[in-house]
Amino acid sequence: MRASHIALIATVLAIPSVGYAQQDNEPVGGMVGPDGSSSLGPSSGSIAPGQFVPQNVHVTPQDSGMGSAWINGHRVLVDPNTNRILRVFN
Repeated sequence: MRASHIALIATVLAIPSVGYAQQDNEPVGGMVGPDGSSSLGPSSGSIAPGQFVPQNVHVTPQDSGMGSAWINGHRVLVDPNTNRILRVFN
């Protein structure tokens, strides 16, 4: 009986932690741009993971298979397969 109570308490305490298990450095899906789109405008100052890199921005390949670029004064990590921003460094 005591073992079943401990198992029940452990399960109840573990369930809320599953919601916090998602990593923050993954691309965000959906509409994230300033105008409701998922791409960056030329004068947009807001850069966030999940947005598409503008076509006029050069993406430099890295040894890790990812790419990096400078957008509006911010260095970003780019997934070259999807052309989406993965992380904003500064």
